[in-house]
Amino acid sequence: ETPYNSIPHVVKTVGQEHLDRLLQYVAKIMSDSPHLEFYTQWCLELLQCHGTYMEKHRSVYMRAFRAMHRSIQIHHNELRKVCDENKYMLHV
Repeated sequence: ETPYNSIPHVVKTVGQEHLDRLLQYVAKIMSDSPHLEFYTQWCLELLQCHGTYMEKHRSVYMRAFRAMHRSIQIHHNELRKVCDENKYMLHV
């Protein structure tokens, strides 16, 4: 496992030929992992470092982008439910 502080360095060394598979992997593992911040950081670093290239070749990466979005959306919905419940409990 890559230490959190090393993510930017690892992402910079990833070749363009491996980006799609890495994005798919991160999206897949993020959907089942409780370590949301860790994998969100991977997504952020990948987009910041390789975003321009991926934008130019967006058709290649659309499947990975959709999978990543779906994973983040699932976590967002779960967190929203917890926050809504907490908000309700504070008002009771």
